[in-house]
Amino acid sequence: MKNYLLIGIILLTISCGITTTKNGKMAVNYFEYSRGKSSHTTSDLHLKYINNNYTFKDMKLIDKSFFPDDSIIPNAFFKPLLRLNPGDALKAFTEPYYSYRFIHFLKNNPNIGIGIEFIHLKVFLEDMNQILNMTGQLNGKQINQNAKIGDYITMFNVSHGVNHFGLQLTYRWMLNKTKKIQDGKVQPYVNIAVGPAVPHLEMDMLENRTPRRVAYSYQSGFKNWGIGAGAGIRFKPWQRFGFYIEYKVTYSHLYDMYLDELKDSSNIQMSFSVHHLQWGLSFIF
Repeated sequence: MKNYLLIGIILLTISCGITTTKNGKMAVNYFEYSRGKSSHTTSDLHLKYINNNYTFKDMKLIDKSFFPDDSIIPNAFFKPLLRLNPGDALKAFTEPYYSYRFIHFLKNNPNIGIGIEFIHLKVFLEDMNQILNMTGQLNGKQINQNAKIGDYITMFNVSHGVNHFGLQLTYRWMLNKTKKIQDGKVQPYVNIAVGPAVPHLEMDMLENRTPRRVAYSYQSGFKNWGIGAGAGIRFKPWQRFGFYIEYKVTYSHLYDMYLDELKDSSNIQMSFSVHHLQWGLSFIF
C-alpha cells in the first residue's frame, strides 16, 4: 500500500513538472524523501475485549527508528540488492524511519505550498517490568491496582509503522535568489499536516500463562488519525536538486485498533506525541 502511494506521488510529480514546462507556468513542484529519528514517549493503553475493559496508565514507549538494522544505512535493503534479489530489497527498503512528500508551490504566491506527506515512525513497549496503574474491568470484576504489564502483555509495538498520511500546508521564505534559482538557494519554512493514520499493531498477550499473538495487521479506521507541525531549512544549490533538515512534532490518535480474531468486538486505544528530526533530499520539477 505504501509503495503504491509512493509510485503515485512520483508519477503525479513528474506529470506536474511536464505540464509546468509545456504551458510555461512558474509553479514549482517538490518531491522530497527523508530519513529521520523520533523520540521516546508515553501513552495510556486501553484494551476492551470479551468481558475485559481496562487501562494501563502512562506506559513508556521507546523509539527504535532504525529497527531492525540499528543503522541509518538500510542494510536490510542493500544486502538482498547485492545478492541480486531486487524483490526482497524493495520490501525491506521501508524498514527504517522514513518519510516522503509532494509539495506544489502556488504560482501567484510561491511562498505557500500545498501537498501530501507520509511519515513512517515506530513505537515499542520494551520494558515489560513496568509497574503501571491498571483500572477498569478484568474478567468481569472491577479493579484499581498496580500491575506489571508483562503479566498481561508480553509483546507490544507498532514497528511496521504508525504511518501518518497527511494533507500539508507549507510556508517558506525564499532567500539568496539568483536568476537561475528564482525561489532562493536558502529556504527556511514551516508546515502543518493532518490526516489519517494506519498503524500496524503487533501484540502478544498471555493466555493460560502462554504468550499468544493476538494482533499483527494494518488497522485503518476513522478514529486513527494524526497531526503534525514542523520547522526546517532547505538548501537548494542546484535548480533541480536540494536537501533539507527539519524538526517536527506529531500527535497520533489511535482509537480504532483491535484484536485480529475479535475485530468487531474488541477495541485498543492509545495516543501520544513524538518529536522528530528529519534529514532528506529535494527533487524539483
